Amino acid sequence: MAYHTSRESVAYDYDVMLTHFSRTPPEEVQQPQPQLQAIPGGKAREGTSSLFRAKTLATVMMVLLVAGVILHSYMLVSQLTSSVARGRSELDELEAINTALLTKQEYALNDETIEEYAQQAGMFKLDNSQVEWFEMSKPDKVEVSGTGVGIGGVLGSIMQSFSAVLEYLH
Repeated sequence: MAYHTSRESVAYDYDVMLTHFSRTPPEEVQQPQPQLQAIPGGKAREGTSSLFRAKTLATVMMVLLVAGVILHSYMLVSQLTSSVARGRSELDELEAINTALLTKQEYALNDETIEEYAQQAGMFKLDNSQVEWFEMSKPDKVEVSGTGVGIGGVLGSIMQSFSAVLEYLH
């Protein structure tokens, strides 16, 4: 392939190069302008933008409200978690104290400890010579007289008969 240099070649386009020195401005290339077309029945641009702004504002407000509710819920959960942790640590501490007190109580209620305390108080064990026996073959009787203040008249007799029936059934 051979390259030919000629006056029509781009490298030797003297007319374009000399336009800077000439007094007539070069012809400007005009770009075609896009054509605007109206759509019949369309809404005005101003009305849709205000509606769009109202919807956008409502959406942003809802997002902020939901975010606030979520943050508030997390705050409450963290407070409750910390109070539960404090309660559990207090419970563990009280269980340890309870175990220590139960051990101390078992030691204090031991038979040997009670016997030692009784001896220090001047008490001693009974022997068979000190035991007294009572005969309980004839139980004691208690009689209540009817001379006390009570309900008189018909109501009193009904109450007495009711008491007698209860005593019989008992």
